[in-house]
Amino acid sequence: MSMVRAFVAFGVALVFPGVTIAQNYPVKPIRIISSIPLGGSGDVAIRMAAAKMSETIGQVVLVETNGAGGGLVAARSVARSAPDGYTLFHSSSGPLAGSMYLSKEPGYDVVKDFAPISLVSDAPSVLVVNASVPVHSVKELVDYAKRNPGKLSFASNGVGSYFHLVGETFKNAAGIDVLHVPYTGGNMSLPLNDLLSGRIDIFFPTVALAGAHMTGGKIRPLAVLGESRLKRLPDVPTMKEAFPAYSPIRSWFALVGPAGLPKAVVARLHGEIVKSLADPQLSARMTDLGMVPVGSTPEALASVMKNTMERIAQAAKELGIQPQ
Repeated sequence: MSMVRAFVAFGVALVFPGVTIAQNYPVKPIRIISSIPLGGSGDVAIRMAAAKMSETIGQVVLVETNGAGGGLVAARSVARSAPDGYTLFHSSSGPLAGSMYLSKEPGYDVVKDFAPISLVSDAPSVLVVNASVPVHSVKELVDYAKRNPGKLSFASNGVGSYFHLVGETFKNAAGIDVLHVPYTGGNMSLPLNDLLSGRIDIFFPTVALAGAHMTGGKIRPLAVLGESRLKRLPDVPTMKEAFPAYSPIRSWFALVGPAGLPKAVVARLHGEIVKSLADPQLSARMTDLGMVPVGSTPEALASVMKNTMERIAQAAKELGIQPQ
């Protein structure tokens, strides 16, 4: 009888190899390739989450950083990897949504080449101005910009980047003329330094990047580009409160794997990442960084990715932004 059972099990493994993978998963370390720069809020969050996952999933969960090509290199690598649950991709709404419309040859298809696992967090930016700009609200900023067309400038980390789209869609919604100053190289501290010195008037940094400066008097936060106020900035309104005419494109971090991951493996990974995000210490640390821990079903992540892709496609078309 045991030989019959063994033969049947062998036959099932041949016909449905994913079944065997899912039943035994994981049997070796799991590698998460992250496109988020070292030390960034998203990097800190996924490393803490991976450490928590290592405690409960039965294997070490490693995080490797590869931000080459704005995350496209890592995305291609994971998309082409074996769908066995041992190589995953952690990234932002750029490589996981915007690349389809902002890159000439991303080398992968976001919808066809990835299996959504879970949102990790929302990472809302904050609309800030140099303290020399004589405004204390978004409405005052819009009114001032209308009275002084072309006088103000805003910074981004490159043409077609998330921050470029944010600035341009804000300009469109407000009906104002503000100069775009793109920075290259991915170093967000450069535009921040120019904002602090007054060479740039407007920027949309994360709290993790500019938090310490927001209470120092050199820059002034006007609105949070998220659904709710941040605990670190309780007196700063959301954009919806401050200027309802503008609806920002959502900024998020998520975990995906290559397409074809067995459903049982996706379910296991989803459960582990959600469990880690519920840890009080991790949640508190992410909140301190100005992030909002999320955790979601794979279906919810797929919906968020689709919605973000549609928003970015529409914005790129309306603004005439060509793929780079």
